[in-house]
Amino acid sequence: MTGKTTPEIHNESAWDEMLLITGAIIRPGAVLTPDMAGSRLLVQARSYTFNAARKRLDISKASLDKAVEAGLLHTFVDPENQMRLPADMVESVFTDPVLYEQVVAHEKVEPREIAEVLDLSYSAVRRRLEKAGINRNNPRWGEVRGQWGLPETLRGFYEALADRQRQKRDEKKAKQTDKREKERQKREDERRRREELREKLIEAFPAWENEDRVNQTLLLHVGPPNSGKTHDALSRLVEAGRGWYLAPLRLLAFEIFDRLNQRGVFCNLLTGEEYIDIPGASITAATIEMFNPLHSGDCVIIDEAQMLTDPDRGWAWTRAMMQAQSPEIHVIGPPQIQQLVERMTAAADIPLGVVQHHRLAPIKVSERPWMLEKLPPRTILVAFSRRMVLELKTKLERFKRTVSVVYGTLPPEVRRKQADRFAAGETEICIATDAVGMGLNLPADYVCFYEVEKFDGRNSRRLTPGEVQQIGGRAGRFGYSQAGEIGATNRHNLETIRELYYTETPDLTFARVAPVVDELEMIPGSLAERLQEWASLESIPAALRSVVKTADLSERIELAAMLTDAEVDQLGLERAVRLINAPTRKSSRDFWYACTRSILAAEPMPVPPQPPRKIDDSEELDFTETCIACADIYLWLSQRQEFMAHAPEAIDIRSRRVEWSMQIDEALLRKINMARRCRECRKELPPGHPYTICDRCYASRYLDLEF
Repeated sequence: MTGKTTPEIHNESAWDEMLLITGAIIRPGAVLTPDMAGSRLLVQARSYTFNAARKRLDISKASLDKAVEAGLLHTFVDPENQMRLPADMVESVFTDPVLYEQVVAHEKVEPREIAEVLDLSYSAVRRRLEKAGINRNNPRWGEVRGQWGLPETLRGFYEALADRQRQKRDEKKAKQTDKREKERQKREDERRRREELREKLIEAFPAWENEDRVNQTLLLHVGPPNSGKTHDALSRLVEAGRGWYLAPLRLLAFEIFDRLNQRGVFCNLLTGEEYIDIPGASITAATIEMFNPLHSGDCVIIDEAQMLTDPDRGWAWTRAMMQAQSPEIHVIGPPQIQQLVERMTAAADIPLGVVQHHRLAPIKVSERPWMLEKLPPRTILVAFSRRMVLELKTKLERFKRTVSVVYGTLPPEVRRKQADRFAAGETEICIATDAVGMGLNLPADYVCFYEVEKFDGRNSRRLTPGEVQQIGGRAGRFGYSQAGEIGATNRHNLETIRELYYTETPDLTFARVAPVVDELEMIPGSLAERLQEWASLESIPAALRSVVKTADLSERIELAAMLTDAEVDQLGLERAVRLINAPTRKSSRDFWYACTRSILAAEPMPVPPQPPRKIDDSEELDFTETCIACADIYLWLSQRQEFMAHAPEAIDIRSRRVEWSMQIDEALLRKINMARRCRECRKELPPGHPYTICDRCYASRYLDLEF
């Protein structure tokens, strides 16, 4: 064993001497038993170490040092070189309030604690300390004892502090309990209010049952594309002589309008933007939102009935089918709508007949992929965005192919001209979005899917079997082709198309309904809040909840949110609701609001922006399409009785709209380069490039790479 030893450590006589100064009191917590003999243990039991004394008195080291300096407490060093304080002195301080106050006079107290005891603000206490000449950051207890109503003892101060903190905790807990109770009551009141409102709305739900149902017949024409459904229904409309053909697209309504008039059957055209009145006509081809169920005629045809389930527009199909007054209602759609229509007609007690149609020309899925540059003539090439359609157009034209294009934002007149060129054989390929699946009469032998995924407004997802069957079914038009064939441009996509085309399509389950003004009048709040609450309440009668859901009102809510409550009040709820039904998109909302402001000011609406005189690239094409979308809003408002006085230039704008549409058609015909360009260097971006900047510019700007 090495190291220094201290003889005194083992010197019992040294510990004996310590007994003379420790006193006779045993400190609390010390345990001595008869077998524990020796001066060392007695000294340790009758004294405190410095830290133990500080803890016993609950004071700081500085206060204990000051007490020792003042002679209020004494220390000694034991034979083990440990500083100690006699237990009798420490206990005297602990038990004697006067002596204890002398010892703790130098104890630091926190200004915030003083503020709590006095129920003052922190800043008020600091001001008082400063005024009294006391350090406002580090006051000592002896300086503030008894000041401003403080207790006379430190222990009394901390008891008061504990009481105050306990009181605050109790008050806080009581407030929290009260707040929770108020919130609970508020939720309960809100639940009761919404439930009562929901019941009122359910009572106001359109009554689909009526005593005249026994005199009606609804014939459901189901079958795949190219099975003669629309042809047979139109024949019945012509026989009836008075009624409606209702379509999802102006283009489709115009096609029927044109077809019937060419047959010598006088037919009007009614869309949101125009009305063509044919003298002597008692049949109207219309977009479905324009249909008035109270003036149904003798026969109504509702085409593309799978749109019943469309979140945004399905309400119009539901209204037409369930509220039409005509003796005959013909509903046309794919087989997967049959179960839904059966359940809806049963709920309204409408007599139902089902007519099964079968495809008139055979169709198959190709055995191998088709090369893009070698697509056969009379092919519809399907992509799912305007951007991709235009990029494919540029690419195919570089292969010396003649091309038509059809996509959703293309003006109907241009879509018609593009489709007519393809139908007439003037172009070999028609590049189209899924708008081609909406009954457009395109005599194609082949449908080729360039993509098998689409963005549906919320997510990018794989096509459904129903979408592949509806779009692919356009191949092999009866009367134009012997057979049809469906394919894709690579093996992976082809296998996906094969799987989806032969997959049984699940039945559609829910139709959609939208609010009417009477329902919105029952709901408090702004117009946007009324629409949101109507949608969230889902106030549908119990018998119909398994077949009906509320519509997606997101675009209407966006427009309603642009209106102030004062503007809605000035318009009146009915006119305001009519306004937000205008055909807007994100790029045309500002123009819509400018028109609304003019209506509010009783002034003529602004004219749409002027597009470039000549379209030379995709950006100019995009702007021209936006200008036409603004013109559509102007013309849509001009067709409404309550707004037409604010549209003095409707005739001129209709003429300009046709002119702008022809500019688009001419630009598409000129084979201009529609490929997107990098916003930095303006070089052409590769097809399908997901960004607005090329890889080279991105690397140069963000990665500090030089080329």
